[in-house]
Amino acid sequence: MDFRLPPDLVAWQRQVRDFVERELQPHDDDIERTGTVPKVLLQRIAEQGLFGTNTPRDYGGLGMSMLGSCLAIEELARAHAAFYYLCGVNVHIGSKAIELDGSEAQKRRWLPALALGQVIAALALTEPDSGSDAASIATTARRDGDAYVLNGHKIYITNAAEAGLFTVFATLDRDAGARGMTAFVVEAGTRGLEVGRAIEMAAGRGASHCEVILRDCRVPVENRIGAEGQGFASAMRCLDAGRVHWGAYCVGAARRLLELAMRRASQRRQFGRTLREHQGIEWTIADMVASLHAARLVAYEAAWRYDHEPAGRSLGGALSKLIGADMVFRIADQTLQIFGGSGYSKDQPIERIWREVRVVSILDGTSEMMRRIIARQAFQGLDSLAATDRSAPWP
Repeated sequence: MDFRLPPDLVAWQRQVRDFVERELQPHDDDIERTGTVPKVLLQRIAEQGLFGTNTPRDYGGLGMSMLGSCLAIEELARAHAAFYYLCGVNVHIGSKAIELDGSEAQKRRWLPALALGQVIAALALTEPDSGSDAASIATTARRDGDAYVLNGHKIYITNAAEAGLFTVFATLDRDAGARGMTAFVVEAGTRGLEVGRAIEMAAGRGASHCEVILRDCRVPVENRIGAEGQGFASAMRCLDAGRVHWGAYCVGAARRLLELAMRRASQRRQFGRTLREHQGIEWTIADMVASLHAARLVAYEAAWRYDHEPAGRSLGGALSKLIGADMVFRIADQTLQIFGGSGYSKDQPIERIWREVRVVSILDGTSEMMRRIIARQAFQGLDSLAATDRSAPWP
């Protein structure tokens, strides 16, 4: 088993790393202060292809493997989180439903503009009373001739204020649960679609998280993604991709934190010695290195599995996001501790990153939901093993 990245992906990773460090990181403080990402930076990100890393070449993207996409996300995570929300989320949940389940006409119509960064997409799934239990959404869709009429209230919709189109999930029959859920593409400016208030979050300035309100919003039948009742499956496929990307994001953010912690431990002197010469700090750094290494292996394996074993995408994404979210917040907390009061101040980027990574255990499926997915698949493996070949590896 060869754990080395192929030369083309090594070169790609270095290219993105150089771009992030040279052109994006210098703007981190200004974005945090102003809450705005300069349009020129979004244009530069688009020129690098980062709005469409995993989008097929036939539809305007780079056509990279999921592993190649994750390597880009890993590097992007070294800069302000707004950059990832605006382009990384566009790759995995913003455009994924169209890519995976859309008609050929829908792909030709919308994917090129999304992949080129000309349009940003938002996935409108979460509602005030429907978070982890996505099948319980209250937004309704009613067929009316050659259109559907949508009514409902979405919340915490990332990129809603910037979005040129929305993937909206609604139900044709609330009593049918997941079987009634259907997905639609709704373009910004459609009558009856309103982007409501922007919700101020603990972190992520520079990207929006808004309410989206639908009032008798008429959507043409040709904007339906897939068949009626297939929306839940489509949403889960989007989230599988998102979770793999979030695992890579955690690796990149943690690597930056570890570098900051190691430099601090090498430069800061206490009691006549550098911090790195104190065994307590040395062991803390060792634990950080070990947990980051383990999470990186899981993240890369999840990306490989996404590319080569479609049946394993859900488990791989759940493992990577669960392990990555726990790892990166722990490393953020340990880094802040090593910096002490300086780390808690806004003079350093640590407190901002600490806030940014806390949400990973919540969005795109909470850590509790990741554990549920993992446990269910583990028990399925055990049941299958009991019924067939007991000599097969498990889990």
